[in-house]
Amino acid sequence: MEALLDNLARFAEVLAVARSPWAAHWDEAQVRRAFQWARYLEQLNRRLEGAEAGARQAFRMQLLSPGPDSGSHPLPRYRRLRFEELDRGEELLSEALLCNPAASAAAFHRAAAWHRAPRRRGDEGAAVPASLRRAVRLKAAAGLLLLLRGAGGDDDESETGAQMVRERLEERLRGPEELPERRAACEAVLRRAVSGGGGGEPLSWRPLAELLAAASTTGGGEAQALALRWLLGDRRALAAFCRALPRSLLSCLAALQPAFRQDYLDFLVDWGYSLSYHPGRAEWAPQDGSPEQGWDQLLEHFAALLEGPPQAKEPTERRLHSLKTTDGDFEVGGISIWTDLLLALKM
Repeated sequence: MEALLDNLARFAEVLAVARSPWAAHWDEAQVRRAFQWARYLEQLNRRLEGAEAGARQAFRMQLLSPGPDSGSHPLPRYRRLRFEELDRGEELLSEALLCNPAASAAAFHRAAAWHRAPRRRGDEGAAVPASLRRAVRLKAAAGLLLLLRGAGGDDDESETGAQMVRERLEERLRGPEELPERRAACEAVLRRAVSGGGGGEPLSWRPLAELLAAASTTGGGEAQALALRWLLGDRRALAAFCRALPRSLLSCLAALQPAFRQDYLDFLVDWGYSLSYHPGRAEWAPQDGSPEQGWDQLLEHFAALLEGPPQAKEPTERRLHSLKTTDGDFEVGGISIWTDLLLALKM
């Protein structure tokens, strides 16, 4: 009995670390060991299910007996496990990691993979609670904001830029103008916000991207929704937005905003169809010779999506395989750009 209780205490410590900033240092091996502890907990519960009622009750009473808890344990997020949680080891660990913005990429992806996997006792995929879906969005939004602020420029300046755009949009939305005039005024605000003073600097798109990312953490609002509609309704603006900002940032935004993800993929598909294969050079190249719209850049966009959060990766995989099938489902290079992209991405 003492050995079992000691193992449960160890797993409670694993959960405490999963909720803490130390989870940022977990690599794949450490994540794997953590989930092995979780599975051990579930195996223990199955053993108890086959035990006598008296043994189960004795074990329950041991868990309820006084012992170290959050007030006295050195780990700040530590708490003892309850008897009812014994069969939820992997779920508890996944929830802890998905709700922890500091969790490493290896930990986050392993936790998300558990929720996508089939149940052990049925064929249905594990249902992700609404709270966990929001946790995934919040983590992706936090990562996107960090990318934005690490892409160059001052953090406060970037945040202030997004706040100014939001406030100006909200002012126009509160105005007494008729709807068409109000919409035109809002679009003028957005055009000025991304103009970069006329210089066309790539970072002039950062306030708009941060505004769209913040919508995922705050629940959005009319200003954010209007900004997204404007961006997606102007193909030239969308193309400039996608070419100017870092690929990793676009991947995170695609995970946060399904509407943006759809139009971003459409933009990349149009880009792909605009390239022509040159047998003599054995390469795909733009018809107008524009270097910023070439094969290498397109490949970088798709690679970033496939390396991004599951909400960006999985729709991208489906879209590429669908395009390859529609294009003839070739397995050799030089015939279909989608085959060549998949081969280059090693999918």
